[in-house]
Amino acid sequence: MEPLHPKVRQALKNAHPGLTDAEIDRVEEMITRRFALDPEKHADEIRRLDAERVTLINERMPRYKEITRAFAEEARATPRRRPPVRIQRKPRA
Repeated sequence: MEPLHPKVRQALKNAHPGLTDAEIDRVEEMITRRFALDPEKHADEIRRLDAERVTLINERMPRYKEITRAFAEEARATPRRRPPVRIQRKPRA
């Protein structure tokens, strides 16, 4: 999983006064851990992580989905520019 973009982290903190980077980090850690587990072998651990993550989001960042979804939509709508091709000629010997 890719970490949250710094702009998303800041938007979350702006929308949820008192929210800390450590709380955002904890949500990211739980998501990463969840997807690293084998669902057949670790179903109980996955359920525990999901419940803890949902509780943390509901209590500390109820606008989480709204903010992350808006950022994702904005990123999709923004065309990506390719850097210009640079051709360097080697000096003649």
